[in-house]
Amino acid sequence: MNYFNEAIEVMKELYGRDVAMPLATVNGDKANIRVINAYYKENDFYITTYSLSNKMREIMKNPNVALNHNLFVAHGLGENIGNPLEEQNRELREELKQVFCGFYDKHVCEEDANTCILKITLTDALVFAHDYKYFIDFKHKTATREECVVDIVF
Repeated sequence: MNYFNEAIEVMKELYGRDVAMPLATVNGDKANIRVINAYYKENDFYITTYSLSNKMREIMKNPNVALNHNLFVAHGLGENIGNPLEEQNRELREELKQVFCGFYDKHVCEEDANTCILKITLTDALVFAHDYKYFIDFKHKTATREECVVDIVF
């Protein structure tokens, strides 16, 4: 049975808001990790950042990234989709300003040409919710579901 739609609803429930989580990138033969604020929408995560940051430099060389939150793990491809003020980002900018309202006006300098939106197009994920774990394949729009009681204390 394909649980893709159910798994997507779980993703929206858990990550369709501002969530601080580690983002891993690849730097040559080493992995780097840092905590970012991310927002999930329509099979992608969005992050406001700076195109000259180490994470963006690493993503330009190797777009493979991973995200983590508690037991959640996801893989995807990172892409700089431009400055929030660019015309193609107008709707998304307004959404991100609301989602990231706790810091956006204080820390996102839209007038700086190097300020950008990082889009992570998900390829796969493992997500836990409601006594299930879901293995999601975003490319093929499939998901499996298994019973799973999480007894780890966070």
